[in-house]
Amino acid sequence: MATEQSAAPRATGRIERARQQEARKLARRSFLRVSAFAGLMLFLGSQIAGFLGFFNLRKPTGFGGVVNVSKGRVPAAGSDPVRITEGKFWLVNNIGPQGDVLQVGGTGGLMALYWKCPHLGCSVPWNPAFNGATVNFPGIIGWFRCPCHGSTYSRAGVRVFGPAPRPMDTMELTTNSDGSLNVNTGKITRGAPDNPLRAVSYSG
Repeated sequence: MATEQSAAPRATGRIERARQQEARKLARRSFLRVSAFAGLMLFLGSQIAGFLGFFNLRKPTGFGGVVNVSKGRVPAAGSDPVRITEGKFWLVNNIGPQGDVLQVGGTGGLMALYWKCPHLGCSVPWNPAFNGATVNFPGIIGWFRCPCHGSTYSRAGVRVFGPAPRPMDTMELTTNSDGSLNVNTGKITRGAPDNPLRAVSYSG
């Protein structure tokens, strides 16, 4: 009788241990399934994000996308360029041959100049008091001049001095019927001596 009573708890203990082992196995399987599913979702998410980025379906705003410039921010013809911070460019409105220091036939208009120096990438400011006589262009006051190594550019972004390998790059610019502008900061064209010919006429 005593033997039967002692055997019963042992059998119950074995059953309970077996249940616990099975429960642990199920928990491990569930954890592995959840981990695998989460990893798959992360992978698919990264692939979709890359796809959207490649085909530009996210329609970015600010730098890298289209920046709208209201009519009120457009500089008057011949006045100092305006810095458009959200697009990382200078908006210039030249009159006639202004900025066409190499005389390639520029007739004026609007330009969006990427403010990154083609030399080492420093941000190029507008210096309204800089005298062109310093760089062999006497009589012309106001130039873009890189603070890092002195590369100097005309109002049309034409390089006249310094280590920069080319003129300032330009961005695609279109005018709207309400006088505002759209500047596509994702479409940047390498600067060249023909920069003044890229200006877009503007009547406001």
